[in-house]
Amino acid sequence: MVGGQSRGAGAGFVRRCLVEMLRTAMDRKVVLVTGASRGIGLWTVRHLLRACRVVALSRSRTPELEALAQAQPDDVAIVQGDVTKDADNQAACDEALRRWGRLDALVLNAGIVDHQLCADVTPERFSHVLNVNVVSVTQTVRVALPALRAAHGAVVIVSSAAATSNIASWAAYNASKAAVNAYARTLANEERDIACFPIHPGIVDTDMQVQIRANDQMPAAQREWIASLHRDGKLVPPEKPAEVLAALALRGTRTAPVLDDGTAVGADGTFLSWDDAVLTAWRTGERV
Repeated sequence: MVGGQSRGAGAGFVRRCLVEMLRTAMDRKVVLVTGASRGIGLWTVRHLLRACRVVALSRSRTPELEALAQAQPDDVAIVQGDVTKDADNQAACDEALRRWGRLDALVLNAGIVDHQLCADVTPERFSHVLNVNVVSVTQTVRVALPALRAAHGAVVIVSSAAATSNIASWAAYNASKAAVNAYARTLANEERDIACFPIHPGIVDTDMQVQIRANDQMPAAQREWIASLHRDGKLVPPEKPAEVLAALALRGTRTAPVLDDGTAVGADGTFLSWDDAVLTAWRTGERV
C-alpha cells in the first residue's frame, strides 16, 4: 500500500487518465483551411487552434504560418500546394485522415482578384480567376465529401459583396463570387448531412487591398472611394471576420444559426456578411 492505495489501484487510475486524455484528443475537430498563409486565412487558423486541429493548404509557407506549426506541432499540418490541383487537395485531405483520423470542416479562403475592363478581358485571365476562385472550391469539396458526410461537417466559403456588385475592372472577380454563392446554395441542397456557409468578410485590410489600391483600371471616383477606406481607417481587421469563419466551421450546423424568418442558414447556403445580426454571437468569442 502507498498512501492507503495499492500500487495496482494507482496504475489503474493512471490508465484511466490516459484513456480519457486520448479520448479527449481524438474528439478534437479537424478543419482544412485554404489560403492559410496570410490575412484572413492565417487569422482563421489562429482562431481555430484555440479549439481544434488544422490542416493548412497554401501555396507558400510564410514565417507566420510556420510559427504556428512550430508552436503547436501536434495540432497543425501544413500542406504546400495549389488549390486548383486535384492531387494537392487530395494530399491535404489525406493528411487530416492520416494524422487525426477525421476531417470535420473546410474553410475555403483561397482567392485572387484581377483587373481588366470588359472591353479588354482575355479568356485566359478571366478563366484563371474563375479557376482559382470557383473551380478550386468544387475540387476541395469533392475530395473532402466522404469525410465531411461522416462528420456531419461544415463548408465555409469566403465570398464577397462583389457577388452582387458591378465594380469596374472586376468582371471576373464579381462573376466568380456570384458563382461560388450559387455553388454554395446547390451544395447545401444536395448534401443533407453538411452545412454550407458562404460569407462576405467585409472590405478587409489584407494584401489583396494593397493590390486593389494600386489598380489603374477603375474609374477615378471608384479608386478614390477604395483609397479613402484605407486612409480613414475603415478597413476591417482580418481577425474579426476570421473569428466568424472559425466559429461556423466548428459549431455551424444545418440547424444553426437561424434567421428571424426561420431559415436555417447552413441548410439553405444563405449568403451572409460576417457582421450580420444573426452572427452576433458567432463573432464575440462565445462559440469558438
